[in-house]
Amino acid sequence: MFKTGHFYHFLTAAVFICMGIYFWFLNPEALTLKGINPMWFGGVLLIWGVFRGINGFLMLRKKRNNQHDQ
Repeated sequence: MFKTGHFYHFLTAAVFICMGIYFWFLNPEALTLKGINPMWFGGVLLIWGVFRGINGFLMLRKKRNNQHDQ
């Protein structure tokens, strides 16, 4: 089974944040033409990216604390 770690969370956080910035600020016309509000779509991607980054940070901190305790 595929086990996710902090590196995976940091990588996906960067991808989601970059996509959110792209769709919200750099190319909102791509979504507007399809009838999607770029502010909402980009905002959700940004928030999800931040959430992934926080999870990655917490996983890294937990891993470091477990290694330190042993």
